[in-house]
Amino acid sequence: MKWLGANSFRTSHYPYAEEYLSLADRMGFLVIDEMPTVGLNYRMYNDGILQKCKEVLSELIERDCNHPSVIMWSIANEPDAFTESAADFFGKLRNHAKELDPSRPVTIASVHSPVDHTFGVVDVISINRYYGWYTEPGQIDLAARKLSDELDRIHREHKKPILVSEFGADSMTGLHSDPPEIFTEEYQAALLRAYIDVIRSKDFTIGEHIWNFADFKTPQNYTRTVLNRKGLFTRDRQPKLAAHMIRQMWQATK
Repeated sequence: MKWLGANSFRTSHYPYAEEYLSLADRMGFLVIDEMPTVGLNYRMYNDGILQKCKEVLSELIERDCNHPSVIMWSIANEPDAFTESAADFFGKLRNHAKELDPSRPVTIASVHSPVDHTFGVVDVISINRYYGWYTEPGQIDLAARKLSDELDRIHREHKKPILVSEFGADSMTGLHSDPPEIFTEEYQAALLRAYIDVIRSKDFTIGEHIWNFADFKTPQNYTRTVLNRKGLFTRDRQPKLAAHMIRQMWQATK
């Protein structure tokens, strides 16, 4: 990560071992510390689940609050947010975090949704977006325009800082094409560059987190070729074309 020029990461989608945070303290990384509330659906927004979430959040903050690397608490990843009950549920969870630690902002890594009622609850809006991959595949220019338009709309409506907390594309190592086609190393690099250019063009965005660092194993499924291949590095930590491109961009911002 230092080689890339990265300076922050999110503990997606669960608290990492304390050794990671101690290393981040020493190396100067900024950490968004995330609790293991992944993909909650609206049927789970009840008092029983809320109490369990509060207990988990209490344990997380108690364990990690003295790490200087931790700059923000993430209280969920990609929950259902299209119902008003989401605002009530996560508003209470956010208030619980503030009671335990009023010094740090609270965020939620939000999934793409026509309406997101959690945006009004959090201090920092974090969005996971995959224009150009899960939607608009192969259309990098269109993906960039859609991202730009959505960022402008969110900021216009909420006037809060925005982090693009996930974006990316799978690439098969050694697969190349010109012009770039999906699953090639060139396409992954080009899409990432387009996203970063859009993000940096806004004065209300605070950064970007690429999904993800390295390829990782997934359950067998016809949509995956054994691995989630959105990594900048292969599973054995060899850099792809995108890693060199990102290093060039991020090192230049130091």
